[in-house]
Parts: sequence; structure tokens; C-alpha cells
Amino acid sequence: MKISARISAIVAAAAILAAAFGFYAVAGEGNEPMTEKFVNFTMRDSLMRSYEVFRKGGEARVAFMGGSVTTREWRNAVMDFLKKKFPGTRFDFIMAGIGGTDANLGAFRLPSDVFGSGKVDLFFLEFAVNGGDVKATEGIIRQAKRLNPDIDIVIMYFACTGYMQDFNAGRVPSWIRQHDKVAEYYGIPVLFLYREVAEHIKADALTWEEFSTDSVHPTSMGCKIYSGCIIDFLKQAWSDPKLAVPAPDTRLPEKLKSSCYENGRYIDINSAKVKSGFASLDNWRPGKTCNFAPPVDVLEATEPGSELSLDFRGTAVGIYTIVGFDAGKIEYSIDGNPFRTKDQFDVYCDQFHRPCYLIFDSNLPEGRHTLVLRVSANKNTKSIGTAVRILKFMAN
Repeated sequence: MKISARISAIVAAAAILAAAFGFYAVAGEGNEPMTEKFVNFTMRDSLMRSYEVFRKGGEARVAFMGGSVTTREWRNAVMDFLKKKFPGTRFDFIMAGIGGTDANLGAFRLPSDVFGSGKVDLFFLEFAVNGGDVKATEGIIRQAKRLNPDIDIVIMYFACTGYMQDFNAGRVPSWIRQHDKVAEYYGIPVLFLYREVAEHIKADALTWEEFSTDSVHPTSMGCKIYSGCIIDFLKQAWSDPKLAVPAPDTRLPEKLKSSCYENGRYIDINSAKVKSGFASLDNWRPGKTCNFAPPVDVLEATEPGSELSLDFRGTAVGIYTIVGFDAGKIEYSIDGNPFRTKDQFDVYCDQFHRPCYLIFDSNLPEGRHTLVLRVSANKNTKSIGTAVRILKFMAN
């Protein structure tokens, strides 16, 4: 029987085998799985801070942040493993995945979406598929370490068809190079999950169609592969409980990017000063949606010329919005400078309403600034309206 024909049954047992025997199950030469440890990772710093918190028992918090793949079922096996390994610990698991979003937005939503319930002890992070440059990834890392100097962070590099092509060509994907530059600088462990998938496909032990339903989202089998790798990594990281617990990271090194989003945050829509047209709309519930669950509260304007202003402190400013069929163009000015225009309507807007963001400027001088927004009368020809619906303002 071909290995690819057996992989479904083998991988289906992977989570059970990993939990019971401490290994990641992969296809072997016979009809039985061979025991092969997951090796596609770089350890760097240890995970003994979180281990010590979990070992002592009591309350602990584990967060998962990323795009749509972060929302998938692979997390369930990882959470079950942690609960079984540390039965005396009451875990609070935070799911901070939002489909179609990258590390840029992640840096601004980190304080509320990840740390909104308190300090996080173990933080799984993945934006290599959706992107986000060094300043975004570094901003997330620095802010997380500042919010909890004892945090353990694990960065994951998930698989997509583009990364399979890069692997076969002997290239490291561009986003992964950028994210790994940050991980190496700050001593953060990384899991090369895309490489694990690519190696199995190259060895005819797996097909992409078995692993994913499209170009990136894992099937149930794909989720078992991810969870099996992550669980085996954790077992190896915690294989020697006598390892020293590192001191807290209370003194961070110099920044790689001086403009990184280390102070990224949301600003409530009620902080804006409305001049005309904009109004609060509670429990807004659009028709067809993607990557969010209505109802939501928005600050809405649908008429050209509607205008508001926002006073803020920082070096960057933007908005977190809902865009869709009627998304309009936005005219903006910062500190009295000439107005510029950004078009909210993109290739997905004619399909559904979804969360999106715009960053108007990320290189402002530190200090107080004023943002002025107004709805443009010059709409995209594909849009059916000129709507602007703001969930949050963003500043760094």
C-alpha cells in the first residue's frame, strides 16, 4: 500500500499517540507508524518560565494570535495536552485569531485581544502566512515582553502553497525571513511547520490536497499534523524539568526598527470629535460577512463630506474598520497637512463585509497630533456607496 494512501489513518492517530507516548507519529516503512521526533524548530530561549507557572498550579493564561489558521481545530489538541499535563492549573485560553489579518493590525490589537484579561504566560504567534514586516512583528514581541517580562513566546510558521514552492526552490519565504530576524534577535523559539509539511509531501508521505482544502487552511488531517508537531515540541522543551528558569526580560535590547509598533493600541471611537455626518451605530448587523461575528458597534458615515477629528499621542495612526459592498474612499489630514485619499474598496469587498484596517502614517514625530477624516465624494466605481464604518482608531 502506498504511504500516501495510509497517511489518513496514521495521522488520525497522531494526537493520541503523541499524548500517550511522547512522539510525533509519521509514516514508516511498514504498516505501523514509526516514532520520529519533530525536529523542524529552533529552540533559542527556553520555555521554563511558563513551565514553572503551570507546574505550581493555580491560574495561568495561554494565548493564540494570528490569522484564520489560528482559529482552526489544531488548538484543541494543544489545549487538551496542557490541561492533562498540568491538571492542577486552571487555564484561561485566549483565541486571538482573526482571518485575513496580519502582524500590522496584530501590533495594535495585542493589548486588548491578547492581554485584555490579564498577563499571558505562554503566547503562540503566527503571522508568517498573512505577513507584516519587522516593525510590526518586533512591536508585538516588545509589547508582549513589556506587559509580562516572564512571558514565553513561540512563533509558528504555517504552510501555504507559496511556501511549498519556496521550499522546493531552496528559498526561505520572504515573510519568514523578516519574522525570523526578529525571533533570532529576541531569542524566541520558532516552529518551521511549513517545512515539516513540505518534507512530507516531497517524500510522498502526504499530498497537499490531504493537508489543505485550499491554499492555506488545513483539513482535519492537517490540523492533526500541526497539533502533533506543537505538542511534541512542548514535550521536548519541557523534557528536563530541572532546567533553570530564566530571569524576567525586564531590560529589552535596542530596537531593530526605531519606528516599530511597540506602543500599538486601540482608541475608542467615542474619543473622536464629530463635525458632521458620523454617528454611533450600536449592534450593527450587515448581511453577508467574513472573519467576524455581528452585531458590532461602529462609528458610521455614509454621506460624502462627513467629517471627524481625533487627537492622539504617538508616532502612528490608523483605523480598524468593517468594509464591504458599499465601502467608500477616505480623505485624511494629519496636523493640518494637505488631505490625502485612501480607498477602502478592495478585491474582497464585492463578496462580503469583513474587518480591515488602514494605517495613515507610521513615521510621525513622537508627541501629540490631530487626525481629520472625511468621506470622499469620489467613490470607487465598483462600490455601491461611500460608507465608512470605524470599529476602533489605532495609534502607536
